[in-house]
Amino acid sequence: MSFEIFKQQFGDLDEYVIQESTTGNRCVIVPELGAIVRQLSLRKELTLFSILKTPPTPEMLREDSKSASELLFPFASRIPQGKYRFLGKEYQLEKNETGNQNAIHGLVRKQHFQLEEQAVHSDHALLKLSYQLDSPDGYPFQVKFQVQYALHSDGRFTVDYDAVNQGTQPCPVMFGWHPYFVLGNEDVDAWKINIPSNTVVTFDDNQIPTGTANLALDKPTLLYKKAFDNAFVVSSDGAAATTELISENQHITLKITQQTGEGKFNYLVIYTPPARDCIAIEPLTANVDSFNSGDGLNILAPGHTIEGRITLKLD
Repeated sequence: MSFEIFKQQFGDLDEYVIQESTTGNRCVIVPELGAIVRQLSLRKELTLFSILKTPPTPEMLREDSKSASELLFPFASRIPQGKYRFLGKEYQLEKNETGNQNAIHGLVRKQHFQLEEQAVHSDHALLKLSYQLDSPDGYPFQVKFQVQYALHSDGRFTVDYDAVNQGTQPCPVMFGWHPYFVLGNEDVDAWKINIPSNTVVTFDDNQIPTGTANLALDKPTLLYKKAFDNAFVVSSDGAAATTELISENQHITLKITQQTGEGKFNYLVIYTPPARDCIAIEPLTANVDSFNSGDGLNILAPGHTIEGRITLKLD
């Protein structure tokens, strides 16, 4: 296997490419726009599939309000009215969701990440990037957040995150990744999905959790005429759970595997946009509005680190 990492321009944006020359597998990272993965291509036999949908121009990428491929930290999804209570104190985040009702998707979106490391090995290549949270409005904590992207010789693409509390007080942390997936030129109605859950989160009209219910879906279930905008409590008998996105016509399955267990990715959001040309499959370390409910929330003590991994593979 022959890996390389190089830098290129996307309009006025700098981006980094990790590429494996034998298979053509590649990923493209934009540090100055929240360290997002702008492109990801993985090979299955003779076909190289581009599996992420992101805005096609630098301008559209900057203006994107749908969080395509964004890293969501220190919280994901919605916090109603941007208000939360932590260790007896009230906090107010910016209400940045369209309509100005809620805070949504964290504080590192569109931020300029620093390149910490790039390395090429015989069986993988990686980029590590970081962003320093230093008491932003509504979140008076000091946290170093890092993400590492890697392509492996066996065809895996991995997303590893870690966060260290560099302050003197405990802080609440939650992480999620927000990719929109595509499989060739098919639309959502052609696919099946296998969701690793038996429990769906119930929402109110503001998409804030009210409880849970049993999930009554075939496994896998055909996505034809089905619309999702749901959170799920992940079921796992081991240290990981896998969501499968299946195209029977193309004989491929995209496997999105999230670490599970204490402090890991024990929740999942699935969303089908109205255009039905892609699907968002979003591993989360905690439930929607966990800053208020505490469901799955990690509380990071001073000097302590939290970490986890998401793995993508095309079979």
